[in-house]
Amino acid sequence: MKIGWGMANITPDKPVALVGQYHERIAAEARDPIMATALAMEGADGTQAVLVGCDLIAIQKHVQVGVRGRVRQLVPELDPDAVILNATHTHTGPFTYDSSEWVPLFTKREPSGVMTPAEYTSFAIGRIAEAIAEAWRSRRPGAVGRGEGYAAIGFNRRVRYDDGTARMYGHLDNDHFQSFDGPEDHRVELLYTWNEARELTGIVANVACTAQINENDTRVSADFLHEVRELVAEKWGAGVRVLGMIGAAGDQSPRDLVRFKHGRPSIDEQLLTAARRLVGAMEEALEQARRQMDDAPVFRHAVRSVELPLRMALKSEAEFAAQEWERFRRIYESHEEPNAYFDSLGFDRQSDIFQYWSVVNRYRQLKRSKFYTFEMHALRIGEAALATNPFELFTAYGLQIKARSAARMTLVSQLTCDAGGYLPTADAVASGGYSTQLFSGLVGPEGGQLLVEHTLEAIASLWTESIQP
Repeated sequence: MKIGWGMANITPDKPVALVGQYHERIAAEARDPIMATALAMEGADGTQAVLVGCDLIAIQKHVQVGVRGRVRQLVPELDPDAVILNATHTHTGPFTYDSSEWVPLFTKREPSGVMTPAEYTSFAIGRIAEAIAEAWRSRRPGAVGRGEGYAAIGFNRRVRYDDGTARMYGHLDNDHFQSFDGPEDHRVELLYTWNEARELTGIVANVACTAQINENDTRVSADFLHEVRELVAEKWGAGVRVLGMIGAAGDQSPRDLVRFKHGRPSIDEQLLTAARRLVGAMEEALEQARRQMDDAPVFRHAVRSVELPLRMALKSEAEFAAQEWERFRRIYESHEEPNAYFDSLGFDRQSDIFQYWSVVNRYRQLKRSKFYTFEMHALRIGEAALATNPFELFTAYGLQIKARSAARMTLVSQLTCDAGGYLPTADAVASGGYSTQLFSGLVGPEGGQLLVEHTLEAIASLWTESIQP
């Protein structure tokens, strides 16, 4: 197997609007750099794959398409369809959304002197493509190994009460608290790479927790993955790359609500704690991976187009939502400072407004198509499998995939190659709350179970004697 690593700094060089909260945040500086890290792999038979971890909130389709177009120019011998971008879901990264993807009125803010989303997207696409080109051009014979560890970084953030309802980041200190609304997954799946001299060159870390400890900051930041990179450099050398890959974590957060209910440690302390736990898992699993080091693993890559049903919006729901949206729009447009008015409404009312617009928009969308189609990748690397999806996938789905997979170790990469929003379970939808409503995502629980089956079938196909092209 030939292996190469590349890295590019995608930190904006101008002030930029940050994505991840409902209120406007303009970053004039960076706490730490945001990066794109690429791992290129080529099998003995010419099979190609390039994994790219990006310190962004999501990978919109136009970003994936733009990067592949630049890669086609920079390295024509690399199949652009072999390039797989994933996002770490930092809430302190710039906007890369196309304006057509956002609710009208209050989502087109472009303050003077601030880098626009289009400008930043063009900048990031170029830098990400350069990281891919570096990885591909630097590939040399090497080896790969798998390891498994544990790191308690992600915790379920949906608080369930005794009336059957749930609330994201709900209060625990009252008589109505009953439980959390879903499981947690502290497993960490790890892939290690070495060069011909058997020197460690990089680590892929798959953890079921998004990089959003510092989610309210007004500075650009890669969140805890920055601290992870620094600790890895101290421990194994500055040349060892780290590719962060977020597992199924739609209902997870790096916030322990039980221990934090009486006060939270400082952000710097939380970031370092999370990083130490993840690097500890890497260190624990390294010897296991060394024993399984393989310079000629079975390497297969399947790409599939998957179709899942869109969440439905009934005509009666759309008519009511249209009335409510129109009522809000009139009030909003009558204000001297409409954006300030929207910011003053509070999270729950803002969520209602997003829901009204989304129901109307979805009802129109369903007249054109009742399905969401996306690109799924499945890789076999020795006895490890990697499967992708574009959602903020609830953890229960990830556990199903891991438990039933044909592979001995399975990495699930969410927010990959596109952005499909949250994908909640049926139980979560029944208890309600943010991340379960229609505006939160394109696909509902029926599609979630279909996604599990499609993923398992794609993985299983890589363990058969022959696979379909």
